Amino acid sequence: MGFPTIDFGWLGNGNLIGMMAVLHVMINHAVAIGGSILMVSIEFVAVRQGNERLEAFARRLSKWILMITTTVGAMTGVGIWFTTTVIEPYAIGSLLRIFHWAWFTEWLVFVTEVVLILVYYYTWDRWSGSKKKWHLRTGVALCVASWFTLVLITGILAAQINPGNWVETLSFWSAFFNPTWVPSTLFRTFAAITLGVALLTPINRWFVKDERDRHVVLKVYGKWLIASVPLMLLFGVWYQHSLPEKAKTLVVWGSGMNDFTFNFVNMTGLVLMFVLGVLLLEGKSRFSAILTVFTALFSLMLLAEFEIVRENIRKPYVVYNYMYANGVLKSQVDTFRKEGMLVSSPFTSVKEITEENKIQAGEELFRMQCIVCHSIDGVRRSRAMTVRTAGWTEEAIAAFIPHMNEARPVMPPFAGTDAEVKALAAYIHQMTAEQNAD
Repeated sequence: MGFPTIDFGWLGNGNLIGMMAVLHVMINHAVAIGGSILMVSIEFVAVRQGNERLEAFARRLSKWILMITTTVGAMTGVGIWFTTTVIEPYAIGSLLRIFHWAWFTEWLVFVTEVVLILVYYYTWDRWSGSKKKWHLRTGVALCVASWFTLVLITGILAAQINPGNWVETLSFWSAFFNPTWVPSTLFRTFAAITLGVALLTPINRWFVKDERDRHVVLKVYGKWLIASVPLMLLFGVWYQHSLPEKAKTLVVWGSGMNDFTFNFVNMTGLVLMFVLGVLLLEGKSRFSAILTVFTALFSLMLLAEFEIVRENIRKPYVVYNYMYANGVLKSQVDTFRKEGMLVSSPFTSVKEITEENKIQAGEELFRMQCIVCHSIDGVRRSRAMTVRTAGWTEEAIAAFIPHMNEARPVMPPFAGTDAEVKALAAYIHQMTAEQNAD
């Protein structure tokens, strides 16, 4: 393999990518998209009513949105690049080749978004009176730019789970305008607004002092929430129907819940969020604080669930029907089984397996083909070898490896020779025995 491998040990490589991605998506969706839309909506109402107190609240929101998106948002965005590039370089390399211009355009749009939030924040006093319309238009442009980054990135992410006929055509347009792009984009859009409402509603009590102003702001939140919740459900169902057939069967499995729990949790949560929207629409500030906190937490959990499910249902692929999760191309498996994987890697000193270097060879193979999802003894116990192979003999592990994708269809097939199978089995068995003996 053409890249060095990096092991993040107990934390787990896949866990690191997942945590960074979920954190960035939550910040981007809740603050940059949902928060911006709500902020500009409040300013619009404030200008229409001539309410300086509401305008001051919108201005205060713009300060926090500016700080969060240009610091934590930007850093976690770079964090995704760092983690995915060092852990899954083949996947990122393939996506860059497919979506080179889309990614470049997304960077231009992000720069535009940063410029617009800076202009929006620093022109509150300059663009007042008759010039106020320019400030509002800048806010609308900011919302559009923030949303357009979502549109572009979703096109890239959606292609991983259903690239349409890209595998045959190798066309950028086939990959970007894939079957899941539109429903995924729209689901994320209304999830972002819902998340924005959920996070801003609790702080409303502290930042909006006047009771009448608070009622106005709550009505703004309520209108957006009542519209967003059913649309989020609609586009979520559409998204599920646009998935490849095999991926559809993995949705509930990917969430880590059973069928009943999955349906009950999600439907109950959406109903309670809609109820909160109705209460907000009435403009009453004396609604259940528990319901408000629940909506905030459930919105975060729903978005995290979406990201986790999206990652899991494309297994065993990282780019569906093209590249497996460990970076091995579907078309390369037979070649590696005949010629071996170790001989093709410039970053391993083991080219020919012997009794003396078998454990070292097995470790190299584990890092090449397993470490993206598994660890020897990591925090995610269901994917730790010390748990998965506890009590197994070395021969049993060696017998399982060539057929693991048949027993567990979410796992890629092993791409290596019989000697490499035995080396990997020897390494896993030794490490499991050592860890469980401690």
